Amino acid sequence: MDDYRDLVSAALALFCAGVMLVAGHLLLEWHAGHAAPGTGFDAPRSEGAPAPLISNGSSPDRKTIELPAEIRRKRAA
Repeated sequence: MDDYRDLVSAALALFCAGVMLVAGHLLLEWHAGHAAPGTGFDAPRSEGAPAPLISNGSSPDRKTIELPAEIRRKRAA
């Protein structure tokens, strides 16, 4: 008999979680639809030169090691 109580408790918990998810989604959509116009954010504009980009690639000062063709074919797959 305890197994049924556990199943009913789990089903009730999942049902409540689903209701809360749907209610939260509807609340977010309602707030987005009733938001005051002009409350968005604009990117800041700078007058100077553009900021340098940061890359994860290797720098030109580092030496690169060329792999043999056999290993390159294995790594590409």
